[in-house]
Amino acid sequence: MSAFSELGMSPELIMGIEELGWTLPTDIQAEAIPLILGGGDVMAAAETGSGKTGAFALPILQVVQEMRTGVVRPTSAAGAKQSIDAPLTARWSADDRDAALAVSSDGAVVQARDEAGWAGVRASVGARPDSGKWYYEVTVQDEGLCRVGWASAAATLDVGTDKASWGFGGTGRKSHAGAFDAYGAAYRLHDVVGVALDWKERSISYFLNGKDLGAAFALHKSVSDALYPAATLKNAELKANFGAEPWKFPPPTGYRGLAGTAAEGLQAAPSKAAVNIAPAGVYGRAPLALILEPTRQVARGGGAADLAEQTHENVELFSRFLPAPGLRGTVLVGGTNPKAAERLLAEGVDIVSGTPGRVLDLAESGKLNLGSIRFFVLDEADRLLDTGNQDTIRKIFRRLPKAGEGVCRLQALLFSATLHSEEVRRLASEICQQPMLVDLKGREAIPESVDHLVLEVDPRADRSWLQTVAGVRTDGVHAFDAVGPSETARENWSEAVKRLKPRLLRRLVEALGVDQALVFCRTNLDCDNLERYFRSLGGGGGAAGPASPFSCAVLAGARSMDQRRAALAAFKAGEVRFLIATDVAARGIDVQGLPFVVNMTLPERAEDYVHRVGRVGRAEALGLAVSLVAAVPEKVWYATGKGARPWDKPTPANVRTHEEGGQTAWMDEGELLRAVEARLRAPIARLPEDMSLPAQVQARLQGGYGATAASAADEDAQRELQKRLVEVQPAVATLAALEKEAQASFFALKRKWDEMESVQSQMSSLPLAE
Repeated sequence: MSAFSELGMSPELIMGIEELGWTLPTDIQAEAIPLILGGGDVMAAAETGSGKTGAFALPILQVVQEMRTGVVRPTSAAGAKQSIDAPLTARWSADDRDAALAVSSDGAVVQARDEAGWAGVRASVGARPDSGKWYYEVTVQDEGLCRVGWASAAATLDVGTDKASWGFGGTGRKSHAGAFDAYGAAYRLHDVVGVALDWKERSISYFLNGKDLGAAFALHKSVSDALYPAATLKNAELKANFGAEPWKFPPPTGYRGLAGTAAEGLQAAPSKAAVNIAPAGVYGRAPLALILEPTRQVARGGGAADLAEQTHENVELFSRFLPAPGLRGTVLVGGTNPKAAERLLAEGVDIVSGTPGRVLDLAESGKLNLGSIRFFVLDEADRLLDTGNQDTIRKIFRRLPKAGEGVCRLQALLFSATLHSEEVRRLASEICQQPMLVDLKGREAIPESVDHLVLEVDPRADRSWLQTVAGVRTDGVHAFDAVGPSETARENWSEAVKRLKPRLLRRLVEALGVDQALVFCRTNLDCDNLERYFRSLGGGGGAAGPASPFSCAVLAGARSMDQRRAALAAFKAGEVRFLIATDVAARGIDVQGLPFVVNMTLPERAEDYVHRVGRVGRAEALGLAVSLVAAVPEKVWYATGKGARPWDKPTPANVRTHEEGGQTAWMDEGELLRAVEARLRAPIARLPEDMSLPAQVQARLQGGYGATAASAADEDAQRELQKRLVEVQPAVATLAALEKEAQASFFALKRKWDEMESVQSQMSSLPLAE
């Protein structure tokens, strides 16, 4: 299985990646791709040449392709099937809409920010023929243009322009089948439009701020489909009330809202993934991704190219591997033919790469539609801001749609040489929503908040691997080798290591009081075997609950995406204590306050060790990472060939090493450990046989692992404060007594002074003697 598949990449892109000769994701790709596919904002620090273009371009291409083809993974319950007996949820549909239109999370507000093109939406519930009288109202929330009305599921989203929809626009015109006629009156900001459907009379009518405008349309007898509330907007915003809230202007007697109504007479909209539908107007299809690059030349083939051109060429390269009809991109930079770019934009593109100035010029002139953007990428963000593009970027950002949820929300992605620049941090706070951080700049060092130790695993000294209860299933590499207490061949000790490590992990958990840990295994098979061992100890999955000392879940590439999401959710919620994962599958996950990490096997690359142990100690929370390192070589599966799974059926032939024509290899963790220590330029402390923490670790561990250093420092300060209060208590009591005495003396003197003044006053009032 490709390592890229464990990141969530689609099979088409994986095949293309392999065709390019990419076998493993780079560090930045392994970290960023799952986060971007997960739908969050991402800030990533990576050097030029680290594979960062692929880190953002590959997931963007995958999601944009899904949106264009309608293969969109469900992100909310908006399109979910509902019980036939339950009230249907009436809301603007996040599925049945144009890409340029955004829907709020509660389904009440719709917004379209394109100043030149129209974008439409239908509601999630429609009214069947002969079902009575129906009503909803909309409030205009800005000065843009809009039309509202009713439409069948087969109509276009531009309400009133075909024979299956009927609309009433803000200019005071009704429309059907493309014919626009004067009706009622114009409406604008803060006006409330009531939209009524009477199936008995087969008529559609409108109300403006409570005033009945009369019948607008008579429905022909051939209209036999359910009709859905519909709206079309141009640079506008509407808020609908389908009856879940009190009416601003109640409808006439007999009309009812679509919200909270029994399913009889109503019909749920078919799921459409309508983000595939391009915005109407002069545009073919509006771009869904915008990548901004600084204006800087880079060497290429003896010449030079703009960074935006280089990014565009990479996007085009990756796009070749997508199924038909594929995606189109364009580059917008200075010094190129603007007419050619404008022609491409008019024909329709999916991804735009460009410099801020040229992008803003085309957006302000109405030639670039930014109303559909779902990905906003600032590549080389620090350089973008160094060259004074802050205001331009902010103007571009203000033109992007901000509403929506799931795949419909705007994702901001910042890639920079450093995340610590004040300019980058300030801009990120304006355009990102709780961004996830990927900082690879300090990967040579272990964070100060992390303790990391080595526990040596030597089956020659620790004979507990000979135990049969609880049993440990191994990978089958030694299925044909002699193993036992009297054997001394290296195959024996290799099998012994496999049996001993899970037992040592159990003792480690009990000795250190590990309540939650991320456990790294080398392969999917190793994850499965460790899960099986934990289950034999009374662990199991989330149903066991956190009270079970060995409750666990697996996050590995062999599990389905739904299983992996459920495993991570259970771990984050504390429903299981151990998350067992492979290296690649665990990339991109971030669990706040994670206290422990355990390496069942050292990674084959020293830099991955830093990545693994860095899972703890984040946000200054103290964390401990323990690596179980074999003192003897271990024979492991090292399968080659796509889809090869020799462990499913070990044979005398496939358990041989590669040199012997088989699919195994010998691994020396001692050498791997020396490589890690060489990279860190320091030895890693050993955990003694009794598994007691070294003195230097105990000295700074006060709040427990998972607690922040700040909280531990606060506890120290509180203890010191209490000590000082006890020490100064006698002095404080003495001072209090002196204060009381001084105050009493003061008031006594004041009384005497007042008495003297009174006597003097009386004497002065006596007549003088002659």
